[in-house]
Amino acid sequence: MANDIAGARTKAQDAIGVEVFANLFKAVVDEMAWVVLRSSHTTFVKETQDFGVALVTPEGEMFAYPYGSGATVLMGVAMDSVTQGIAWEEGDVVITNDPYATRGMVMHLNDIYAFRPVFVDGELLCLAWTFIHCTDVGGYAPGSIDMQNSEVFQEGLRMRPVKLFKRGVLNEEVWNLFADNCRIPSLNWGDMTACVAALTKAETRMQRLAERYGRGEVRRAMYATLDRTEALTRTVLSQLPQGSYTFTEYFEDDYVSDVPVRIVVKLTVRGDGTIELDYTGSDPQVRAALNLPTGNMNHHPFLAMSAVNYVVTKSEAIHINAGILRCIDLVLPEASVVNASFPAACGMRFTTAMRVHDLVLGALTKAIPGKVPVAGSGVLVVTYISTSELGGAGRVVVANPVSGGSGASGERDGISGAEMSVAFLRNVPVEVLEAEAPVVVRRFSLAPDSEGPGKYRGGFGVAYELEIKHPSAVVVMRGKDRQRFCAWGAGGGLASTTSGNIGTRRNSQSHDIGKRTVYRAELGEVIRLWGGGGGGFGNPFERDSEMVAADVAAGLVSPERAREIYGVAVANGAVDAKATATLRGPQRDIGGDSLGGFDFGLARTEWERVHGLAAERIAAWLPGLPVAVRRYAQADVYRRLHETGPGPYKADAVAVALTEVGAALGAQTSAVVQHAAQ
Repeated sequence: MANDIAGARTKAQDAIGVEVFANLFKAVVDEMAWVVLRSSHTTFVKETQDFGVALVTPEGEMFAYPYGSGATVLMGVAMDSVTQGIAWEEGDVVITNDPYATRGMVMHLNDIYAFRPVFVDGELLCLAWTFIHCTDVGGYAPGSIDMQNSEVFQEGLRMRPVKLFKRGVLNEEVWNLFADNCRIPSLNWGDMTACVAALTKAETRMQRLAERYGRGEVRRAMYATLDRTEALTRTVLSQLPQGSYTFTEYFEDDYVSDVPVRIVVKLTVRGDGTIELDYTGSDPQVRAALNLPTGNMNHHPFLAMSAVNYVVTKSEAIHINAGILRCIDLVLPEASVVNASFPAACGMRFTTAMRVHDLVLGALTKAIPGKVPVAGSGVLVVTYISTSELGGAGRVVVANPVSGGSGASGERDGISGAEMSVAFLRNVPVEVLEAEAPVVVRRFSLAPDSEGPGKYRGGFGVAYELEIKHPSAVVVMRGKDRQRFCAWGAGGGLASTTSGNIGTRRNSQSHDIGKRTVYRAELGEVIRLWGGGGGGFGNPFERDSEMVAADVAAGLVSPERAREIYGVAVANGAVDAKATATLRGPQRDIGGDSLGGFDFGLARTEWERVHGLAAERIAAWLPGLPVAVRRYAQADVYRRLHETGPGPYKADAVAVALTEVGAALGAQTSAVVQHAAQ
């Protein structure tokens, strides 16, 4: 009995010790984040906070990450491609922005990763890490990213891991090579020095911890913190109902054709505190900048965001680190849009990560309806104003990341003006933008009637208007989507509205800008962008009528929409109870097509009605083709089907198209075609 009590006390003391060290590590990364935030130079870092900091084990696992600063979505990405591949010396700083040399650690060229080793008594204890989103790293477009880039070579300068500082001495040749190939070298250098300062601060803090508690004790706590997070994660995931849940999402097109990009996941809950996300059946990598270069990793944060968020939400005591991802296994098809191969363009990889976020939410909604949000707006249009073509001291300034609303759940409304997957990004204050770029902000507000209706409604989208005040300024708007396929609702809730952008020139009609990334606006032209809302959950007729009236009073829901969609009559700012009772009497069908409890909106529902069977058969057929021709072959099959008529396309017609395309390519596909047609 005495031994049992002593053992329990030892375990309790160990648990307390791990918690103490976890908070000490968190204090270090919080201070690193503060240094970057207060010392950086570009708007996208110092205002929007697109940066990250962490402490990393020598094996490449993040054991400490800040909760409230920077880009939380990169938490847990494996870093062994750098931590294990460098002959580290004190004072070194290694940088890289190469997605392919780092096997999916870096995700696009604008992200500059920097590492500094922390030595104690001549032995490597851990590494400090920072990243910044460099506003420009060269390439065709100001800001380096164009949705229509077809290969990584068009997206800027690419650097495999290299020592920027060697034993504390700057390697000027490396920096000059980078600086000479970007549009804003001095601003980028300002951001880089902020990162180096943060890395140095981390080194000092970790060495002091080792001096106080001993190197061995600190090292043990690093791994114990990871193990503790893994254990808490297993507790949360073990409560999910065991089984498999499949869901499908789409990009409405791939920016170079009208063919949608299909992404599929099968969520398998094993019952042991781990889950698997199998992306088999997702489309091949595309000839645009949507590809995710995940390096065939077994664990990757961009493909597990929804699951990570669920774990964090359900475990108040958890410390955010790579221990969460240990419990989320991935199956990734080769050369696919979620696991792209060199040299696929990847500049807008986060647009795909956002779609994957909603994809996994869909699978979780099937597993635990109402316990997670439904789809958010699914769009983030990062807008730049560039004067770099003017010569001299030109700039590339981020105007704002224009997003939409988040999805509702079975417990509460969605959040307006904030998309869950990118909620870490902050707005650029109007005063800052107008001081740094030749624009005037005419509007920055929520977009009325943009929510997905439901008992719990989705959040409202954002409306943003800029007037261009320079005749040669270039406007870059990247990340456009959801202009046809909107965010879905569930449980009787409805899909939301779509996003878009228009330009209004002086003394002329407004015109649709479409999905162009690089836009040359006229002097005085007003550009309006808006993001859709989040999807709704539950029957809109069951929404509290007073909450509907409050949205009407706030100008967010029109009186007409309140009557038609929610069945609520509002007169003189108050609910007309009698008229509302009449409207809500018959539980009318108010539109949409609920497929398995989901409302995908009219455009996607129609696409799946016409192409659903074909999409399944094509997905089964494509892996039998050479990687280089898969996306071409897919588009050619759809072209041949469309030439036969408007659809829906049946199995026989699909089999004929597959055979014809296979024969045209000279591929040995007969067996695969035969299987797909069955």
